[in-house]
Amino acid sequence: MRLFALAFVIFWASVQVTLAGPWLREKGKGFYAGSANATKAKDTSGSLYAEYGLRDTVTIGADLFYGIDRTLQQSGSGILFARFPLSAPDATHKWAWHAGIGARSQNTVIAPAIEAGLSWGRGIKLGERYGWTVVDSSINIPGSTLETRIKLDGTVGLGFTDHFKGMMQVFNTYQEDELFTKAAPSLLFLPGKGNYTFQIGAEIPVRGGGDTEFKIGVWREF
Repeated sequence: MRLFALAFVIFWASVQVTLAGPWLREKGKGFYAGSANATKAKDTSGSLYAEYGLRDTVTIGADLFYGIDRTLQQSGSGILFARFPLSAPDATHKWAWHAGIGARSQNTVIAPAIEAGLSWGRGIKLGERYGWTVVDSSINIPGSTLETRIKLDGTVGLGFTDHFKGMMQVFNTYQEDELFTKAAPSLLFLPGKGNYTFQIGAEIPVRGGGDTEFKIGVWREF
């Protein structure tokens, strides 16, 4: 089994939320997130994501992942990126693109990699409840024997109360001439008036095999 870690979508406002989506950080504002996944068969993975508003029109960040499965096969990736807007600040439909550079690894093979992507998103309202929807796409090209990786991920989220929100994601990864699809429901908890968000959820294989992964995460804005 090969594990694939994906960028997670997070809150930065009560309606507009994003981790790798089209909303940029305000100048001087930042965000970081950590998460851990595990299966019953003891496949494990972890990710760390951070971003910072360098200017109102430029957000920089890092996206890191490491995983090890039950047979001790290891994989990892690290990308430093910059995101730029393609739509007006007050547009209903938000568009942005990003470019990044970093590395990917598979066991002892480590290769430099470049990445580019396009994101779309918008806020939504269902009755008296507010939420968001996002589509993220990216292509990651390593400079070695590792395979090019293409991702297309979708997210829909909705606030139930001021402290609880639900999120459904679909992750699609195309690599080594095979498509891997996962459905990922999550519950998000925002305690008190702090800047922390806690996540509990799962990633359930739909296509391409693999086991269900249980996920916990915590994020903070600054």
